[in-house]
Amino acid sequence: MNYEIFSMVNGMAGKFGPLDVLMVVAAKYLIFLLFAAGAVVTGLRARQDGWWPAGAWRIGQVGLTLAVGFALSVGIRMLGLSQRPFQTHEVHQLLDHAPGVSLPSDHSTASFAVAVAVWFFVSAKWGPYFMGVAALIAVSRVFVGVHYPADIVAGALVAVVAGLAVWGVTLLWKDAFIRRYTPDQPDEVAQERALESTV
Repeated sequence: MNYEIFSMVNGMAGKFGPLDVLMVVAAKYLIFLLFAAGAVVTGLRARQDGWWPAGAWRIGQVGLTLAVGFALSVGIRMLGLSQRPFQTHEVHQLLDHAPGVSLPSDHSTASFAVAVAVWFFVSAKWGPYFMGVAALIAVSRVFVGVHYPADIVAGALVAVVAGLAVWGVTLLWKDAFIRRYTPDQPDEVAQERALESTV
């Protein structure tokens, strides 16, 4: 099934020049635009929250999602579960790539990790758009002949697991962190002192 789907997607390569160009650009360069957009959206939301502590917490959630996703990806790749398609089959390879382990796809993991982090921790409005771009990046890696569909699905799953793990862990600590590092407001301090003086 994995190879059959790969053959169907990769089989479209080399038949329509503009589509080839679009997929090569998506496979090679679009991830940088996605990261930049993720940084901008996260920065704007952090500024809206106030840089410290709420904004910093949000940025930390995004960064931790990327870190966990990368760590999981590295661990799985060490198992050597799958080689790249062009190492074992005749493919329409539109993008030069060194041979090696292909599962999970680093591009898929990274792009979906950004999308998941934005959706979970930054903006439910922009999250689906980021997911769409991540999906395009993932499919383009199959189209240009450097990944199997299973590689990109595995990368997406790793990103989702990373996002859920970070969400679960940080949910337990967020309120305590915000309370601890939020400066006391003058009115609140005055009210507390007034209450203490009446006791």
